[in-house]
Amino acid sequence: MKTIKIVAPAKVNLFLEVGSRRADGYHDAATVMHALALHDALSLTWVRAGEQVRLMEPGDAAQPLREHIVAVEPGDGLSVQVKVIWAEGIEPLDIPVEDNLAVRAVRLLASLAGRTEDECIRMVIEKHIPSQMGLGGGSSDAAAALVGAASFWDLSVDDAVVHEAARQLGSDVLFFLRGGCALLKGRGESFVRALAPRRDAVVVVRPGAGVSTAAAYEEFDQMPAVVADGAAQRACAAVDACDVPLANNLSAAAESLVPAIREVRAIVESSVGVQGALLCGSGSGVFGVCENYAAAQAVAAAAQAKGYWARTTSFSSLRAAQLPS
Repeated sequence: MKTIKIVAPAKVNLFLEVGSRRADGYHDAATVMHALALHDALSLTWVRAGEQVRLMEPGDAAQPLREHIVAVEPGDGLSVQVKVIWAEGIEPLDIPVEDNLAVRAVRLLASLAGRTEDECIRMVIEKHIPSQMGLGGGSSDAAAALVGAASFWDLSVDDAVVHEAARQLGSDVLFFLRGGCALLKGRGESFVRALAPRRDAVVVVRPGAGVSTAAAYEEFDQMPAVVADGAAQRACAAVDACDVPLANNLSAAAESLVPAIREVRAIVESSVGVQGALLCGSGSGVFGVCENYAAAQAVAAAAQAKGYWARTTSFSSLRAAQLPS
């Protein structure tokens, strides 16, 4: 038995220019992604054939710790289990275990690596990143699951099979294996170069409803938009995240699906101490770059008073990575 802990950061897109739909159904895109200090936390336990392990895991207010027994018998093959803990008022998602992207990540890596061992990987995911907000929480959890499984199976995170699993899972997953700030092209999976990260305080605010990424792109196809003249050239030439213009041509599509985004963006960008505000990825979240933490906290407090989910954080150089034991 072996247990490790992994951090899974959120991200925002400082710049996002979506192009036309390709023959494979994806869209061409140029984007600058930046990790945040806001993060999910994963605990992964590896149990092998013949082992029976008693784990004490977070429970609820009535029973803060609960016992969970994991046993692996010969012939069981690979079992992947997950328990999700929804923190800080985040609305839980009711999805089947096999549809959880972190579970899919472990199973895909095992398949690509040709593993046939009898074993179980038990994951506890503490969620601090809301879904359908454009912060990449599910993709970051998947990247963290890849990091954990790779550690158990003596694979380097830079191994081609790990990167292939990330590529198949989704464009954002590859970014989270690198973290920090990066310029990406293709459908968002092609790494161009790293940029020097920002350190500013950030506030993130979510209106009541989320935005499905697929729905945002479908709406974009009905109402395509372009970024301001020269913004793409500046973004693609930047070597420092501070030099990247804030632009996102999915904004109109997302606001069409969830009009409350427009109100949230207006609140954030008009607040004292906010230097710029933008839709988070495909939405529905909005982030504001703030001159200091006090300004970020004031914006978050004002948004929460209106009933919105809001948190303060900062830009970060984090990636999905194992924490020291």
